[in-house]
Amino acid sequence: MAVVFKSRAVVPGANTVQAEVFNWDDVTERAKEYLDTVRQQAQHLLKESQAECDRIRNLAQQEGLKSSQSQIQSMAQQKAQEIAAETLRQTSESVQRFCSELESATSQWLRQWQHETITLAIAIAEKILVRQMESDPTILLDWIQDSVRMVSGQRNLTLRLHPDDAARLSEPLTQIMESSGPGVQLQVAEDVAVGRFGVILQTEDTTIDRTMKTQLRRLMEELQ
Repeated sequence: MAVVFKSRAVVPGANTVQAEVFNWDDVTERAKEYLDTVRQQAQHLLKESQAECDRIRNLAQQEGLKSSQSQIQSMAQQKAQEIAAETLRQTSESVQRFCSELESATSQWLRQWQHETITLAIAIAEKILVRQMESDPTILLDWIQDSVRMVSGQRNLTLRLHPDDAARLSEPLTQIMESSGPGVQLQVAEDVAVGRFGVILQTEDTTIDRTMKTQLRRLMEELQ
């Protein structure tokens, strides 16, 4: 076994001074043990550091993932709100357009219905009037007398009548002409264009149209 002497190191003896003897192998073994301990501690610290790094990295990833998820959720909510707002706008426009089209169609239908109703009413009124005037010629005679009174003071009068009506009212027309007053020239002109059950009275500056067609047209204009 190797030994080593440490200078200036003495131990008291009985009669002599002896040098203190060190065991080199023991020192070496202790050094190895210390190095192993230090190495184990370093490895342990390294493992702990690596674990802490992994923990921090995982935590950072989780936080990043949470942040990303939160950001994605916020973006999704914002996009959903935008889509909802756009859908609501489009729906509102569609409803307004539908209401406008419905109102226009309703108005058009009402106008068409009114026109057709009035047209039907005029046609019925014409048939009723024609039937009455066929059975009662005094209706046309009253129209003629009213027209003559409307132009009282005029000297030259012309009554335009359908030939059938002129023949039917020949006697009453003669009485009207005779009672028209002195200086008044009243003549009857037969005109197929006037149509049945109507009369046109003409003077030098006035025309009174009381034909069936004209009076029914005026009635339709008043009803519309």
